[in-house]
Amino acid sequence: MFLRLVKSIISSLGYSLVKKEFKRVDYNSYIFVGNNSITNNLNVTIRILTEKKFLIIGNDSIIAGNFTFENENGLIEIGNRTFIGGGNFISNTGIQIGNDVMFSWGCTVIDNNAHSIISSERIADVADWKRGIDENKIGAYKNWNFVKGAPIKICDKAWIGFNSIILKGVTIGEGAVVGAGSVVTKDVPPYAVVAGNPAKILRYTT
Repeated sequence: MFLRLVKSIISSLGYSLVKKEFKRVDYNSYIFVGNNSITNNLNVTIRILTEKKFLIIGNDSIIAGNFTFENENGLIEIGNRTFIGGGNFISNTGIQIGNDVMFSWGCTVIDNNAHSIISSERIADVADWKRGIDENKIGAYKNWNFVKGAPIKICDKAWIGFNSIILKGVTIGEGAVVGAGSVVTKDVPPYAVVAGNPAKILRYTT
């Protein structure tokens, strides 16, 4: 009775309680998974579909987490025997992850700024995003012309601690270790151990 009354009031005000249904897309044709890799907890979102592989996973890897491709230029390549325990990987430029890499849970890797740092250039971002939601085409109207991006490279044998954040343009060298909760804004040399916000070199390992 109460719900019927609420619906009646909302209807009288000219609004609708229509539930938006978003069609789930089968992304299998846009993903390559190598031999013996496990992807049971993998969630993929591709905003703008085009005929290519957006996510490429090598052999004997264990990959979980949310992988989002913001436009047709997005690409994430993951090597062999690599472990990703969850987190968010967001691309519109390119993320390359090597062999024998380990990502603890809760990490974020994003190869772009998502929005312009200039307020006048991002003024329409919310309206454009809402238009996409209203039309069941999430992200279709996002203007990426003012958004800076740069490829990310995680080299072989690196270990990324839980809840770390890796930002655009960063290369993490072979065998490097990123401490838990770090924010990596600059390149990390091979076999360096870094931590903090922003991440700084603490020592070197082998």
